Amino acid sequence: MLSIKMEKFLFNLNKNIKDALLQLELTATKCLIIVDSKNNLKGTLTDGDVRRALLKGADINMGIKQHIRKKPFFIKIHNTLNIKKNKNDIEKKITKEFLKKIKNDHIDLVPVVDKKNFIIDVISVKNIQNSPYDKKLTNISALIMAGGKGTRLKPFTNYFPKPLTPVKDKTAIETIIDSFSSFGVKDFYISLNYKKNLIKSYLSESKILGLKFIEEKKPLGTAGSISMLKGKINEDFFVINCDSIIQIDLKRFYEFHKNKNFQISLVAATKNFQLSYGSCEINKNGELKKIVEKPKINFLVNTGLYLLKPDIINLIPKNKFFEMDVLIKKVKQKGGKVGVFPMNEDQWNDVGEL
Repeated sequence: MLSIKMEKFLFNLNKNIKDALLQLELTATKCLIIVDSKNNLKGTLTDGDVRRALLKGADINMGIKQHIRKKPFFIKIHNTLNIKKNKNDIEKKITKEFLKKIKNDHIDLVPVVDKKNFIIDVISVKNIQNSPYDKKLTNISALIMAGGKGTRLKPFTNYFPKPLTPVKDKTAIETIIDSFSSFGVKDFYISLNYKKNLIKSYLSESKILGLKFIEEKKPLGTAGSISMLKGKINEDFFVINCDSIIQIDLKRFYEFHKNKNFQISLVAATKNFQLSYGSCEINKNGELKKIVEKPKINFLVNTGLYLLKPDIINLIPKNKFFEMDVLIKKVKQKGGKVGVFPMNEDQWNDVGEL
């Protein structure tokens, strides 16, 4: 079966970037088919298109029209009255050239249209045999940074460590492990310091498989414990703070990191702030140009989820306090590339605050 239920992949031309990000995550795909109110094909919008728009300063509430690809790859058939004939016509177009095209251009969805450009079907690359997109992250490790004191959560953390913060019916660290496990990750390292025995005891009772504990003799900051993975990891690996609950497609993040050949990639959430006052714009002489009433400011905020190449471990001093922002600066000073993978703020929950 090559086609799929197409409605959830169709996205109206008049919607905004925020809605697009949410729809991309809900469909767990890299692409949306952009249509008008009559379901006529107008283009496509990929997660990459959205990321590039945000990195160039686009507001999360901005419309998508100027960011879509207006000439997408599609299949056109003419006999739209006979469903069986349509299926046969589509099957015939899945040639070696077709497969080579979608592989080389990293195409996720292919719209099928009639002679008037009306969408009649959508082909998912994932449903085509031998798709290059069906691999899981089974060989990738994750390091969960669980050694901090959780000062923002006091007085709770006077008695319980931050990783055991309740998140619905589970703890924060269990929620993070479950999220990674759903994408095939089996190998987990947990860095410990504050109330380490309580965390180890709790996780032992939970009987979660694949956990390896690395213990800090003293607090090592947001990146120091990574040095203890030297000789243990040979592949790119995830690092995540134990207070970051993030709902994104980890495979898509991993592909972004690998395809761009970044030394470090980080996930950043869009964050909107609105001032409660009018903002004055003035010229060089102090004369008022205009007042912008309650302006909105948009930022990309680091969420605490990273992907690192294994050779990055050599840049971190052993058994010394070391922060992630210092590591990133060090990588950039050496000419390394650091990638930023934007997502919607609704997909990030910081449980490090009461």
